Amino acid sequence: MEKILFVTDAVCMSKSCLDFACYLGNLTHSRVTGVFLENQEMELRSVEDIREKGVTEAVPGAPIAQQKELYRDENIKRFISHCELNGVASAVHQHAGMPLKAVLKESRYADLLVVDAATSFSWRPETTPTSFVRDILEQAECPVIIAPPKFDGVDEIIFTYNGSNACMYAMRQFTYLLPQLSCHKATVLSVTPKDQPAKGDMEKLKEWLHTHYPDGSLIVLEDDFVQARLLEYLFEKEKVMIVMGAFGRNMLSNLLVPNPMKPVLKLISQPVFITHH
Repeated sequence: MEKILFVTDAVCMSKSCLDFACYLGNLTHSRVTGVFLENQEMELRSVEDIREKGVTEAVPGAPIAQQKELYRDENIKRFISHCELNGVASAVHQHAGMPLKAVLKESRYADLLVVDAATSFSWRPETTPTSFVRDILEQAECPVIIAPPKFDGVDEIIFTYNGSNACMYAMRQFTYLLPQLSCHKATVLSVTPKDQPAKGDMEKLKEWLHTHYPDGSLIVLEDDFVQARLLEYLFEKEKVMIVMGAFGRNMLSNLLVPNPMKPVLKLISQPVFITHH
């Protein structure tokens, strides 16, 4: 991996997301490209919002557009400085207009995209993941990692699996992009209704897992409440990286129903890797 995108609102930059992007940049010796987005056509952000989310005091009497420029410029400086302090090569891309369109275009030419689940350009309050982030997950042309609100390292990788090609594709993509984590404990987790066998060829899966992760194991849990059981398992974990298949009702595996990714991203505070064909 050579190019990681750090996607952020130019005015409100998440430090925790930047910390995580720098961790990945250090781990893989990749350049982190800061994609600073401004929604000039649709965004309605008040001076009060800027004061609350910005990094310095608002300039008294200055118009909102000018104050946004000040915060944008300061955040870009903070991004470059933070990357330098962490020994990570960096680049800056600025986009004003339609954020989603800009991100999707950038994703076509990147290896990995990192974003905070709360990133939003709506004037209305949103739950996480926001509509902007959900659109990225559904349409991005490279894998996406949802950064955690607080990152303390990775001790274990958890691959969610139900026998589908989407899950296996995500597992391979994660492994190809982050081979530096192959020495970590890796768990393939499958949750099935009671008395139903795990789908897929488990012997071949076990062979693949042990080829890439010497400390790898398969866990199959039985529970008629598949979604609740998966979340319960993940809640108990700390310092893990969760790997899942495609995002979107029509593309996802049947590991959770309906629309499995939403509850996971809302409730799990660990980094989540998502990709699709």
